[in-house]
Amino acid sequence: MSVSPKLMVPVIVALAAPILAACAGPSIDVAECDVALTVTMETLGKRLTDHGTLRHGRTHERADGEFFVSAEFLPADEDDDFDGDILTWFTDDLAGADFFSVDEHALDRSAWAAADFGVSEDGAITSRGCVLVVRGEPESDECEERREEFC
Repeated sequence: MSVSPKLMVPVIVALAAPILAACAGPSIDVAECDVALTVTMETLGKRLTDHGTLRHGRTHERADGEFFVSAEFLPADEDDDFDGDILTWFTDDLAGADFFSVDEHALDRSAWAAADFGVSEDGAITSRGCVLVVRGEPESDECEERREEFC
């Protein structure tokens, strides 16, 4: 039994659509993030264990008074257009000094203790996604770079 080529195309499309949709991954609503406070970024940066800097810090409020903070780590020996790793922490006080490392990169590159949950925790992926949209771009005023969602 042979199948007509005209019937094969819709069958292939129907079979491939769910696979392609899964590869695209979830969409991230960057409107749910804010630019991290300078004091937050300074506090996190003071406990980095690798030579480099944090840039593009973003916060996402998981619940009332609970925040995820994500930022891109730019190694000291890399150019400004380098796609650095995204590091994620958790805190209940963005201006305080108590942060917990949520992902392996934050654990490896900072001296903040591990959180008792990982990046699959509700809100962590959103925080990381807000950094992903500017990852690998030189630090600048995102408003000038047409990133109005962070203004």
